[in-house]
Order: sequence, then structure tokens, then C-alpha cells
Amino acid sequence: MAKALVPLATTGLRRAGGELPPVCLQLASSTLIGLRVYLDEFARQLTQHKPESTTARTYLKRGRYFIQWLEQGRDPQLRRLDRACLEAYRAYLDQRFANLRTKNGYLTAVRQFLNWLVPLHPGLVNPADLVQGWTCSRQHTRRHLPVEDAKALLVALETDPRKTGEQRARNVAMAYLMLKTGLRTIEVSRARLEHLQELVPGEKWRLWVHGKGRASADESVQVLKEVYDRIQGYLGVRPGPLKGSDPLFASTACYDRGGNVVSEAGKRLSTRAIHRIITEGLLLAGVKKPGIVVHSLRHSTPTFALLNDANPTRVQKMMRHQHYATTEIYVEEVQRLLEGAEDAVTQI
Repeated sequence: MAKALVPLATTGLRRAGGELPPVCLQLASSTLIGLRVYLDEFARQLTQHKPESTTARTYLKRGRYFIQWLEQGRDPQLRRLDRACLEAYRAYLDQRFANLRTKNGYLTAVRQFLNWLVPLHPGLVNPADLVQGWTCSRQHTRRHLPVEDAKALLVALETDPRKTGEQRARNVAMAYLMLKTGLRTIEVSRARLEHLQELVPGEKWRLWVHGKGRASADESVQVLKEVYDRIQGYLGVRPGPLKGSDPLFASTACYDRGGNVVSEAGKRLSTRAIHRIITEGLLLAGVKKPGIVVHSLRHSTPTFALLNDANPTRVQKMMRHQHYATTEIYVEEVQRLLEGAEDAVTQI
């Protein structure tokens, strides 16, 4: 437990000009070792709080990156973990990474770690409170697929001559489901046969979704008949018998040159495998362009819905956005697409 950890060394309170300087951590070698111990405990508590979340692993990785910088890259004159030290780290991140969101991600990891660490040392000042991140645009850097490109992707997956009939049926059903419901790759990977249930007989079905950072399949999306038929077409050519606990989209057997089985059929597809399948489809369809990635399929779902005048609140529920502000980004992008003032510039 964190209460049993040894307190880290801090600067002494000495009067300077009649004012007390802030209490900060001394960057001695023993403090740097202690920071690693505290970071591991911070990540452990995060994992315990949200076992399915990847946040703890991300914060641990980026926190270690910061401590490594303290050990090797900082100016030797920076002897305290204070505002000057954090500003220097911010400048380092600014040179090291080009993407603003990546920079903010590394700074956020340090900020969250220090927010947890400071209360364990009474009187300690949190230097991260005095350092600002980078201002990012609210627009997505990844683009949605235009309708015709989305259709071309489905055709490419359905007619790919390199794949077996079962693989083609699986891949097109999977991509169609992703485009129509906005499922993430991790949610597709976790989907099981028993998660697909009838909602309105012969018209609508419900797919329970085991989302990112969730302990179980406790959210759902609607599956319309055209998507359901694609899925059933795939299941019809998939070797059985099938059980409810089987993955909705499964791997096929892989053989080496000698005909030996390298990997068995029926395993759930990994996110890496799904990523490869969709990327190959985008390349085959000739629609792989800058900003068009696998996650573009998820971006396309709310964009298509909003272009067809769907209620933003319903879109939020479909996309399973925790905060409406996330959905609002799509609303603003669609409004910008439909109402751009550039169309009114007709004089030239």
C-alpha cells in the first residue's frame, strides 16, 4: 500500500527575502529510485481500480520515460522537481515529438502521477499545476471515409482473390458492422456469438459490446437486418458446431509449407489482425489516403448519421461516448462540411 512507502526527500524550508520557497522534491539519486517505486504503486492502484483499462500501462510507460529523462537528460543545475524542471521537460517533449496530442499525452501522464504523489507528502507543491500543455484543435486528425470509398472498401473485401470464401465473408461482415455501428477494433475482437440477440423479430438485433476499459459487455448497439444478414452469411460457411461463447469473428487455420497447423481456427481475432484486414482492404480499394486509417471506420459512423439528420443525443448513445463534448466534435465537423462559408466566395 502507498502508506507503507518511504517518504521522498524534499527541500528544506529556508527564508529567502522574507518568503518561504516552495517545498519540492530533491532530485538526488535516492529520490529518482523512489520515484520509480511510487510510479509502480500508482500504476498498480490504477489497474486495481480499472482492471480492463489500458490507462495504467500507458501512464506507467510515459512516467518511466519522464524519470529516465530526469536521470539522463536534464540539466545538472535542475536539482529540484519544481516548475523550472517541468518547463524543461515540456521543452524537451516539444522537440522530441511532432504531434501535439502525443506531447500532451506524455505531459498528462506526469501530471496525473504527481497529482497522486503530492498528497502523500504534506506541504509539497505540485509543479505540474504551473505548467500548461499544448492547445490542440478540436477537429479530428483522422478523417471519415466518404460514402463511395466505404462502398469500395466493402467490395474489395468481398472480392479479394487471395482469401478463402470464409475469410471474405468474415471480413466484409466485420467491416460492414464497424461502419454501421462504430465499433472499435477491441470491441470487435471481444464480441461473442451470445452477444448478438434479437431485439425486434426479423428487423433489429442487439449486439452487447465489451467496450474499452469495461469489465464486461454492458453496452449495446443496434444491428439492422442488412448487417445481420451479412453476419449470418459468414456464420453459415464457418465450420461448426458453434457455441455461444465462441468469438463472433474467428480466425481460420494457418498452415506452414509442410501442411502443419501453425495456428488453429476458431480463435478470436486480435486487434492487430483486424487492423491488418481493414488496412489491406483500404489499400485494395484504392482509398488509403493521408488521414484514412482503420479508426476512420468508427469516425464514419457518426458522420453518416449526422449527415442524415440523426439526433446528436442518439448518436452519442450509439457511439457510447461518455461525454457529449466528444459527440459535439462530430456535430461541429459536419456543420463545417455543410455550412462552410467558402462556397459563398464566388467573385473569383
